[in-house]
Amino acid sequence: MARKSGRNANISLNAVAIEDSVNSFTTTFTNSEAEITSFADAYQNFLAGKTDVSTTLDGNYDTSADGTDAPETLWDAQQSGGKALIIDPTGSGPDTDLPEYQVASSGLTGALVTDITVTLPVGDAATYSATIQHSGATTRALS
Repeated sequence: MARKSGRNANISLNAVAIEDSVNSFTTTFTNSEAEITSFADAYQNFLAGKTDVSTTLDGNYDTSADGTDAPETLWDAQQSGGKALIIDPTGSGPDTDLPEYQVASSGLTGALVTDITVTLPVGDAATYSATIQHSGATTRALS
């Protein structure tokens, strides 16, 4: 099993590279479950539901005049519908052992920025955190 480091990750939202302002991301895949246990069953039984995927981005609050840093891109995306999202954990592009995760934007699908939090403490770096809800399929590209 190959071990990876996030030191060179690439992240783009709506075709804008935002990794310059991102220092951590977490993508979570969860499945809902429906209990189908009957009185005759010795143990509880469940059926898997639909997969829910979301990504949290964290970084330094660094804004630029041209609006290409993560906070501006996230704010712009939050004001509209689903956007395309590409996460390349190694920064090497998709390959057999180096997957890239993609959310396409079409109709009701895409990456929806659900919340953005900006923290401006006295005597410390300003930071932000944003949650992106994946709507539709999140594909794992290998080449």
